[in-house]
Amino acid sequence: KHFSFNVDGGRCDACKGEGEQTIEMQFLADVHLVCDVCGGKRFKEEVLEVRFKEKSIYDVLDMSVDEAIEFFSSPEPGTRNNDGADVAKKLQPLSDVGLGYVKLGQSSDTLSGGEAQRVKLASFLGKGKGQGNILFIFDDPTTGLHFHDIKKLLASFNALIDQGHSIIVIE
Repeated sequence: KHFSFNVDGGRCDACKGEGEQTIEMQFLADVHLVCDVCGGKRFKEEVLEVRFKEKSIYDVLDMSVDEAIEFFSSPEPGTRNNDGADVAKKLQPLSDVGLGYVKLGQSSDTLSGGEAQRVKLASFLGKGKGQGNILFIFDDPTTGLHFHDIKKLLASFNALIDQGHSIIVIE
């Protein structure tokens, strides 16, 4: 709970882990100010002092998925110790479905509908073969995607099929 800004414990008490304080204006739009206690970092100082490879939880959550995979997959400088390899492996399905640009600490309500669907797809890819066989139905999954992203999506579909699932695509 100390590394979650969703519950009491490690989150900043002043802003409740939002990183900003809202001032309600009666007849105008609300004003959002960076929290003056945590400086927008969302956590208490004692939590921010905890480091992994010289990065705090704020620094890690500010990384994109691709940056985090690179950060966690490399061994600590000067050692062969790679304590982050498991984290990198768990993040890889997000990159595989084309979400490498998303920040780890990004709120889920800021994702587009297509991005949210790809997060769900990545969760199934990350589970592996031990979840039984599932029928997936996709309706226009390539709408608005660049050819590069379509290629990643098709690779994800093939990975689901390799895991024993079935896919119906309406395009």
